[in-house]
Amino acid sequence: MKKSVLVDELENLLSGKTMKKLSGIPKKCYKYALTAIFINTCGGRQLTYGQEQNFEWAKSINKNPKDYNNQGILYHIQKTVETSLKQSFYHNFNSPDTIDKIIELFREVVSSTKKHGTYMKNVIEIEGLFDVQKSFSKTHKNVQPHHWINIDLIEGMVLTVPEFISYSDLVNTWSMLIDKLEKYNEEVISTFGVPLIEKKNSPENRALKYEIDALARALWVGSVTFAESYLYYVFYNIKQANYKSESDSVNSFLENQKVEDEEIIKRLLIPEFVKGITTELKQLLKSYSEVNKVRNRFIHPSAFVSTTNTSEMLPLITITIEKVAEALKACTSLVKLIDDLLPDEFKVLVWWNSITHPNFSEYEKGSIISPTSQLSTIKYI
Repeated sequence: MKKSVLVDELENLLSGKTMKKLSGIPKKCYKYALTAIFINTCGGRQLTYGQEQNFEWAKSINKNPKDYNNQGILYHIQKTVETSLKQSFYHNFNSPDTIDKIIELFREVVSSTKKHGTYMKNVIEIEGLFDVQKSFSKTHKNVQPHHWINIDLIEGMVLTVPEFISYSDLVNTWSMLIDKLEKYNEEVISTFGVPLIEKKNSPENRALKYEIDALARALWVGSVTFAESYLYYVFYNIKQANYKSESDSVNSFLENQKVEDEEIIKRLLIPEFVKGITTELKQLLKSYSEVNKVRNRFIHPSAFVSTTNTSEMLPLITITIEKVAEALKACTSLVKLIDDLLPDEFKVLVWWNSITHPNFSEYEKGSIISPTSQLSTIKYI
């Protein structure tokens, strides 16, 4: 189902014009039907048989309201929906006011989706409707009021964190690189009787090599993007918590609206949360700085002469998979080490142990998919 089609259908079902046609018991039944649709939407069950039935249910009430002018039918529908609300940790699950609030939120979600493609709100803006902490207890142990919740009409409701999106890109791009690298090596090695120069320079293998090079550059840039997104999110969390340090310089730094990634490490995280810089941390900071400098050459390619009197295009030409693996390991290791040093209330990598991580040194793939997650186990019926 296309999201635009779904938006149009939901707009019609939720419109005041549609609702005005109903009154009394049928209108109450209709509201509970809309609530059932919303619950399934948030649970990522938009494409299930149960959701299809919910839509048919709502349409049937709207088309033949007299068939639902029955107290027994209302009681059954109401109790079914209230049970689902209770299981989904909604406050006041048996109150008609809660139903009205859900329908109003549903309208906001649809309107925002039509305009922006999805719906995002801070936890504090919707936690009055349901218990956010309990709702996300299996995946996020430390939900904060300033964190963002995304309600997607197809994918459902998720707590959205920027560094996970960046890390997902790394994991998936690395997997694509490994697949293409294995295919390239197989093609070059396995074609017996063909000279190596002809195998390497065949149109198919050259195209494959260029794809590998493109993925390698994307991964180098992505490794720094992941570290940056992590550092900015840590800064955002500490700032939003109105954290007060005993150090005037740290407090002054937290007043900034725009900061650089390495500044966050040097002016906030190390002085405030790191008790002694270990050899490992010192080496990772040095490696990150070097990786970052090369990254700048990839996102700002130029023909200028560098400070070392060499062409600034050199990294574009000399990049190797080995160097990419080292860059990825340096950036991800730095992020993990910093997160381990932070107090629990400021740790960001709450999702770290729920996925399979790549082994960059051994050229092994990872996966962000958990086969036991709620999304992985949803069935059509």
